[in-house]
Amino acid sequence: MLKYYHYREYWAAFYTLIASAIVNLCFAALVLMLLSSRALLSYYMPMALISLSVGIISALSLLFSSTRKSFWLKIAGAYLLVIGLVLVSTTVWTLFSKDVLLNSTLAKIALWTSIPGSLIYIPFIMHFLSEIKLLNTENTSPVKESVKVTLGIARTLALIIAIISGVMLSSDANSSAYWGAVNFEKTQTMAQLFESRTYVNSKGDTLFYHLLKPLNFDPAKKYPLVVSLPYGGQPATDKIRQMEGAVAAEVLSTDINRANYPAFLFIPNCPPGSGWGGIPNYPSVDSLVYEAISSLDKEPGIDVKRRYVTGLSRGGYGAWHFICTRPDMFAAAIPVAGGEDPKLASRIVNIPVWAFHGAHDKNVPVSGSRDMINAIKKAGGNPKYTEYPDGGHNIWDRVSNTPGLWDWLFAQKRI
Repeated sequence: MLKYYHYREYWAAFYTLIASAIVNLCFAALVLMLLSSRALLSYYMPMALISLSVGIISALSLLFSSTRKSFWLKIAGAYLLVIGLVLVSTTVWTLFSKDVLLNSTLAKIALWTSIPGSLIYIPFIMHFLSEIKLLNTENTSPVKESVKVTLGIARTLALIIAIISGVMLSSDANSSAYWGAVNFEKTQTMAQLFESRTYVNSKGDTLFYHLLKPLNFDPAKKYPLVVSLPYGGQPATDKIRQMEGAVAAEVLSTDINRANYPAFLFIPNCPPGSGWGGIPNYPSVDSLVYEAISSLDKEPGIDVKRRYVTGLSRGGYGAWHFICTRPDMFAAAIPVAGGEDPKLASRIVNIPVWAFHGAHDKNVPVSGSRDMINAIKKAGGNPKYTEYPDGGHNIWDRVSNTPGLWDWLFAQKRI
């Protein structure tokens, strides 16, 4: 495109496209660096807005410079402008809104706007097809045979890569769908044991949660409370699907474990567009969950000195976040495939932590756990950490079968 704009002397489009390319490359580099470090986190949102703004300027250049004489370039400009304005509007609106449901809606709008954005190449392709018809073949140099062969090889390789990539993506999608169905069956079975409840605070904020009392519950005894944070993301209207991903609760709610480790099991529902905390620039309902947990202290049987928190993925971030923001509330934590700001590590040097992560996790960078563990040790703590050198994101089966894990957890008590 740059070569074409330069040849046609479309200078406005040429220079704005250069600026857009540079900004987008910088933004991509920033995202890659953020996957391994939080050091540049404050630059993410400004860079995203700059990238979108430069894209809008580039779109305007196609609409109001000399390129406007071309029908398809004008269409491309209008298409880019609409998408850019929608994305900038939703991003800015999200920055100033504290409404979780509204932010969820804005996120969906941004997502569905980005998807058709990938079709922007079509008007450019149509433009070049129309340009081909205008070529003066008499002044066109013949294409060398070697160039034809090279282009043919390139096309063949591109086709092979596309087919291989498609097969891999299809395989991943089918695997995710299969395990999603299996996990939901487990969730449905588990949900039958739990009592569904609603907590409403003084401001009217509402949290749905599920509670399972210990087997053979005796109100005269004291039992620990295990907060099992699901990885969330399911529809808010489906309270059962909201429980999906509360992996510790699935394990501890089996008959044998209820007998071996009698405890209250607490599963909060995660409203759409929010999380448990620990994920930068993402709304959290952590304070509401703390209030709901505290409200249970009025009930008989809960030992407030033996409250534990655990979770996987989004729940892993939440487990780290919960102990860092409320170290007075929890006696121990098992964060799996999560992370938190290492600057908060000094707050939890006295809280027993056993963290887990897969070295090849593609969903949550392993640096999230490594950095927290190193920061706690540097601050004087002594956390436990298990990293699977060949593990990815789906490591829960290995974690839950770790010898001594549950004995270790239920032995912890806050002083």
